[in-house]
Amino acid sequence: MTKILVVSDTHGSKSELKKLILDNPCDYTFFLGDTTNDIDDVKKEIEIPNLYIVKGNWDIGFKYKTREYLKIDDIKIMLVHGHGLDVKNNLNTLIDLAKKEKVDLVCYGHTHIQRENIVDGIVFVNPGAYSNFKGGQYTFAVIQIDNKKISVNMLKK
Repeated sequence: MTKILVVSDTHGSKSELKKLILDNPCDYTFFLGDTTNDIDDVKKEIEIPNLYIVKGNWDIGFKYKTREYLKIDDIKIMLVHGHGLDVKNNLNTLIDLAKKEKVDLVCYGHTHIQRENIVDGIVFVNPGAYSNFKGGQYTFAVIQIDNKKISVNMLKK
């Protein structure tokens, strides 16, 4: 079984992010942007194995890509922040992209709202925001992949 920590939209909550990672040891960590300097600072202090990062709309000019693809246990995964894909209004553009790319799992952020959807067999996970920015809560997700089955746990601090 593989465990994945998924976090997005920390907006300066570096110490909280560090504590989250230390308190939730996983095989992989996905950071979905806004703001990548938070995760960059945390990874200077602690080891984060199998860390994948995409940049968000606050991360313009940063070294990270807007999209990452990887495969874990035969599950093809796309990571994206979501800005530019209209995810605040609906998932239609993201769904079309996921189908085109033939992925099994999509992790995205940007909306600050936790959400899990399954569309045509594709699992879409938004961990919400790990920050109280704009009145948000400290929310995140832990995904487990076991025997090609994807299980999602939406969590909050």
